[in-house]
Amino acid sequence: MTWRQSRPALPVPDSARSERTSAASSKSPANGGVEVRLPFLGPARPNQPPPTEPAQPLSPPRRPPVARDPDVRYADSPITESGRDLRFDALRGLCALVMVIDHVGGASYLYGLTGGNSFVVSAAEGFIFLSGLMVGLIYGRRIVRDGIEVVQWRLLRRAATLYSLTLSLTFLFVGLSRFASMPWLQDDARLSTRLVVGILTLHRTYYLVDVLVLYTILMVLAPGALLLMHRGGSRVVAALTIGVWAIYQVFPDEAAIPWTIVNNDTFRFPAWQLWFFGGTLVGYHRQSISRTVSSVPRWLMVGVLGGLAFVTILVHVTNGEAIARALQAPSGNAVMNALFDKTAARPGRIVAFAIWFPFLYLVLTAGWRVLTSALGWILIPFGQNALYVYAMHLFVVFLGALLLPYIPGFDRMNAVHNTPVQLASVALIWVAVRLRMFFDIVPR
Repeated sequence: MTWRQSRPALPVPDSARSERTSAASSKSPANGGVEVRLPFLGPARPNQPPPTEPAQPLSPPRRPPVARDPDVRYADSPITESGRDLRFDALRGLCALVMVIDHVGGASYLYGLTGGNSFVVSAAEGFIFLSGLMVGLIYGRRIVRDGIEVVQWRLLRRAATLYSLTLSLTFLFVGLSRFASMPWLQDDARLSTRLVVGILTLHRTYYLVDVLVLYTILMVLAPGALLLMHRGGSRVVAALTIGVWAIYQVFPDEAAIPWTIVNNDTFRFPAWQLWFFGGTLVGYHRQSISRTVSSVPRWLMVGVLGGLAFVTILVHVTNGEAIARALQAPSGNAVMNALFDKTAARPGRIVAFAIWFPFLYLVLTAGWRVLTSALGWILIPFGQNALYVYAMHLFVVFLGALLLPYIPGFDRMNAVHNTPVQLASVALIWVAVRLRMFFDIVPR
């Protein structure tokens, strides 16, 4: 590159001359990043002609990540240019999609696919597990690049974002529900100082917002768990996680930590923290886990897990009667409650999840092109914006409960009537994602 200069050029090292420099300085990797200052190359004077060759950037501009572009076709590879695994996005999108359908409620032909929130495992476990997995996978790698302190502060900022979202949605959703006298609203939802303080301190929650309270508390604790893993304490994290869960199975009242949350009938922290921190451990040690299982043929894993998944379907369809006979239990219902209770995260539910999650992941891996060509248009955008989808579905549920009773002849418990409503709810949220409505307000 040549410049017109008013004085002879000073000698420049070869390493610096080989790079296109700016008007003020140049750095070369060959000299260890030593800055070479060229004092005679100041700003061009008014009577000087511009440089004969425009300066070029040292590297081409970075393209936006493939995973964030809703218009990208996903049939080529599950791994983006930035290293993001779209299979996790697809699984999280599946969880978000199932939760929307199940929470709209009513009778539906879709429950054969979603489980209707009554299967041996549900989308909620997948949502929390994947949230923890992303913490271990993404933030675990950033520790090497940015340091543990920076990563911890980012996690805490994420927790603050979740806290703000939880408060906003709780006050707004409760207010709208109180205004419209929604059937799910508890009697103690009258506006009072006690109510406000309870919501602010996360001691009180309400219908459909309860999982966000759990998510917020888990994210506050995530920096400590990640610090232990970074310092070689993964076994400590695993022992604490399993220990708290096990104590809750035997002494649920005594293990009500960190505190009792009013109206939280499902997402009990001592039980549900197992999903999050279990996912964090898996995400943090993903490479070593992958190396361990890489020697097993994929077809064999898919076959074994597929067979076990079919067994869980039989258990659900028969309501556990075969297990009840084998264990001489009083009824199948008693067996299902003892082994698959959702609130307490019973052992059978953990086993079922340990079957279904890797099975679906392997199915996505084997059939990526076909499956994403058919469903990638909704699963991946939903997965990449899962928190946004969950927030928006609260208002879709509210609008449905508000407007459907005024439709003449509509029967919510008639699958012919209600299934289109669920599909329309999904479509409405998908359009909101495509149009990026309120993306600058609602976290994703």
